Amino acid sequence: MELVSGKMTSKGQITIPKELRDKLGLSEGDQFRFLLENDEVKILPIKKKMLSQAIGRIVSEEEIDLDKMRKVAQQEASEHLLTEDIDHE
Repeated sequence: MELVSGKMTSKGQITIPKELRDKLGLSEGDQFRFLLENDEVKILPIKKKMLSQAIGRIVSEEEIDLDKMRKVAQQEASEHLLTEDIDHE
């Protein structure tokens, strides 16, 4: 584990040291998740591939029938639960 220090600006912004940005392949505009655990903050980069996949799932050229989507989700959840119950028997 590597410990590197920095400081926060009056606007709450923290600069990630260049050494860490380079090691992690981070660049301007990258997004992060913040995890509060035992009075410590962990900063977790959101992988670009994960982000683009999520955006790809949200954006659609077709009109979406929400009732149909809800029914499909319920059906898949039911099938998953049935499969899970069978696997545990």
